[in-house]
Order: sequence, then C-alpha cells, then structure tokens
Amino acid sequence: MEVYDFGFGWIDEGQEYMFATVLRKECAARGLRFLMVDEKTVGAIAEGVKKDKIKIRFFLDLASEITDENNEFTRFVYLLKDSGTRVVADPDRVKSAQDKSVTHYTLSDAGIDVPFTVVVRNWEPARRLTEYERGGLGLPFVVKPASGYGQRGVKVVSNWMSLAEIAEVRAFDPGDNFLLQEFVSPKKLDGSSAWFRVFFIFGEIMICWWNPQNGIYRQLTLREFERYRLSPLARIASEIASVTNIEWFSCEIALSVKTDRYIVIDYMNDQFDVSSQSQREAGVPDDLVLLFVQRLTEKAWMYKTERGLLSYRSIWFPRMKVRDEGI
Repeated sequence: MEVYDFGFGWIDEGQEYMFATVLRKECAARGLRFLMVDEKTVGAIAEGVKKDKIKIRFFLDLASEITDENNEFTRFVYLLKDSGTRVVADPDRVKSAQDKSVTHYTLSDAGIDVPFTVVVRNWEPARRLTEYERGGLGLPFVVKPASGYGQRGVKVVSNWMSLAEIAEVRAFDPGDNFLLQEFVSPKKLDGSSAWFRVFFIFGEIMICWWNPQNGIYRQLTLREFERYRLSPLARIASEIASVTNIEWFSCEIALSVKTDRYIVIDYMNDQFDVSSQSQREAGVPDDLVLLFVQRLTEKAWMYKTERGLLSYRSIWFPRMKVRDEGI
C-alpha cells in the first residue's frame, strides 16, 4: 500500500500557486509524503483508495463542491473520510455551515450579529415581502444564494420596482434557497473602511483590512488592533469556530456605520483564496500564505506522529518596521 501523509485537493488553474509550491517544500522538510490530487488524477487515486492500494492520512480539500453530491471531488472527499482520513475541513460540518439559510440562524442564536435577513425558500421564490421585511432590508439590499461562495450569484438591488436581480440569483441555482440581506455600510476608521477578512486556522487568528470592491488585503497591525479596539473581531471568529465546529475558514466582518456594531457579512468560507499578493494584486499577503502552510503541515505532522495539540487562541500581526529614530 502507498501511504501519503499529506494529500492536497486542488483544481488546476494552469499555474502553480506559491501556496502549493511552499506546501510541497514544507512537507518535504517535515518528512511528510505529499500527494497532489487534481481533476486529472482524482479518478485513479479514488480507485486506489477503494482497493486499499492508497492511504492518505491528512487531506486539505480546496476542490470539492460539497453541496453537489455528483461532484467527483465531493465523492472523493467522502471516500477519504469513510476510509479514516483526517479531512480539512470535515465535509459534513462544511455541508451544514456552508448553507447560509441555516448558518444565519445558528450565528444569530449564538448572539453573533448578522445583517437583517429574509430567507426565501426555493419553493416560494415569488412570495411578497411584508412591510416589516421591507423596512428591515431598506434600499439598497443584497441578494445571494444560500449555498454560494466567492461572491458568485450575489446581486445588489437598488429599486423595489425592479426584481431582475432577484431573478438572476434564482436562476444561478433554482434548487437553492436565497437570502435578502440589508446592505451594511462600514464605518470609517481614520479614512479606512472598517471591513475585515478574518482567517481562523486551527485556533490561530489573522486579521486583514479588506476591500470588497477590489479584493485588496492589508494585514492589521498590533498598533491598529489596539488603537481601534478591534478585539471583537477575534472573539467573533472564535465563536464562529465554536458553533460550526470548523477549524479552517475565513469570514467577513464589518463595523456598521448605522449601528456601530460588528456585523458578520460572509459567515464561513472553508475554501478561501490562497493566492498570494506576489502573484496577483488581490491575493492574500505572502506572509500569511506562508503561515497557513506552516500550520497545515504542523497539524499533519502531529496527526501522523499522534501528538496532542494544545488548546489555545492566538492572534498574528505583521512585524513592525523599525524607524530610524529607534522607535
């Protein structure tokens, strides 16, 4: 039997991301046998797993469409889970948490602030909104599929008389529920929009300023964290991890100018972007990509060697540049 310590599910985009390159190197440095699984190899590898010719101990899934049971990668991930592989993130937990029509209420019941939302079930797409719902949504408001991700199918509606945007979202996946949500405008903090992308990686938290218009990241500094009293961002990410029981995800959180409260905009993305800023402008800061890889390979090594993990929370900040005056 061929045994691999780290499997990586990936859709080939015609170029090798820094994330994948460094992942290979880190696995080699830790003595972990690495296996890339893409759309060209997933079928043969699945057959090997079924016939007990291949064993994968630890697997990072960045390829499946977990709500699509006919997706080849989805079936492969469940095959791995059933064979005893440690899958990140667990497909059953993701399947539940990825449905925003479910997670919305889960987070709300846990006391986490979410936008005012109307859930429209797939069997009632044409139902009329009540006056209360219209008042809560206001104009503009956002329409999104319950199981969408990466802003796919998301539309902003600015006119009650034109529901073409809703029809577009409905057509994106006719069998899905969809959400109508109030449009959250972020507060300004010394000129920067208080809109953040927070990464939760096995108990460790990395916070970035994030621009939803152009996708540009900038890692939050310790000085900014203290100056703007942003500790609620870490608390909210930790609470999302607790209620979803998922340990590898990102979320979007904005400080609302209307309520002065932190609102979770995008609840949980287990297959978040791992492209780096050195490869594209809207990529994740390179230092964070390296940190993601280090924590993943450390987790896989501990799983292989059956070493226990400490239970803790930590927040990562970029190193401050030393000024000439020594400050």
